[in-house]
Amino acid sequence: MPGSYLQVKQPPWRYMASAAAFATIVLVLFGLYHNKDSAPRLAIVGAKGGEELGLVDHVFNATLGFEKILAVNLPERTDHRDGLILASAVSNIDIAFIDGVHGDKVLEKTLPPERNKGLKASSIGSWRAHLNAIADVVHNNYTSALIVEDDVDWDVRLKTLLKDFALSSQALTQSPTDVAFHNLPLLPLPRISPYGDDWDLLWLGHCGMALPTTGAKAVHYNDSSVPEPQYLHSYMMSDPTPLGEYPSHTRIVMREVSDPVCSLAYAVSQSGARKILYTLGLKTFDGPFDLMLRAWCEGLNGNESNGRQVCLGVLPQLFDHHRRKGPKNWDSDIEDHGAEYREKPETLNIRWSVRMNMERILRGATEYEDQWPDTG
Repeated sequence: MPGSYLQVKQPPWRYMASAAAFATIVLVLFGLYHNKDSAPRLAIVGAKGGEELGLVDHVFNATLGFEKILAVNLPERTDHRDGLILASAVSNIDIAFIDGVHGDKVLEKTLPPERNKGLKASSIGSWRAHLNAIADVVHNNYTSALIVEDDVDWDVRLKTLLKDFALSSQALTQSPTDVAFHNLPLLPLPRISPYGDDWDLLWLGHCGMALPTTGAKAVHYNDSSVPEPQYLHSYMMSDPTPLGEYPSHTRIVMREVSDPVCSLAYAVSQSGARKILYTLGLKTFDGPFDLMLRAWCEGLNGNESNGRQVCLGVLPQLFDHHRRKGPKNWDSDIEDHGAEYREKPETLNIRWSVRMNMERILRGATEYEDQWPDTG
């Protein structure tokens, strides 16, 4: 992996019992189970004989194949915290919270020397909260971690979609050439992460991303979880999707990111986390965190000597914002979205949204509302 000379601990499963101790698994992709307290959950893992547990199937565990999942949340936003706790619980996902930060509480002397002194307090607080999450990854020497914001939402089928992403990521980091998902090359299996062993950052949730003009892509046709193009939204609600040139139901994993906006959900390797902590935490602070992260991936803004980092992206995104009913200025503690009243909750780009289907899930239903049903 990038920076492999670093002393990074091996993932816990490397030290678990031998393969014989693993029975094997079957992936129950739709449907629910009931634990001892009869609480309904989604996408579980059960037992099945005759198959060896593969590293890629660790995407079905409670941390989605990462060693840790960290959620950034201002403690007073109990609405966001409660919603994320509930969505994670019914999805068999284990999260730990990193407290958000108010920018006016950040001492000026702690800011990087190369900085934009005109940044708003909200941008300073967001930067520090994300850096606290990344510092936690470095301090605990996690092999990898997924970092999410507290209003994130995902599809009921998230773990299956992440397995597809992991297979694509493995291929693109080992053999960076364009490939169709149904024809991925046979390559050596990863040793550390189900997503491959040679990446810095996986940008899994965002508000918009362009198709890069360089870098390899893995194209997944006929992905039924992808809405038809007219339902896909990019940076602005009125912007056409970059996927318009592709057939309906196409998802693309990209070896390079291009113009991503919003640090809604991203994974870092240990090596990537260390480099981000140095560059964005100690060296440069010249813009909102997501834009600095983009520049870091692209080898810009003081990072030119290190070149482009190994940052993979995906369109459409696998995580998106959930917007609840109420005034739009309640959405964010960073930007003012205006006082217009939202009559119905929404999550863009996600067909079987966990949050939009919460009432069905809690009563044990197995048929989910499709926000964007096909027109054909």
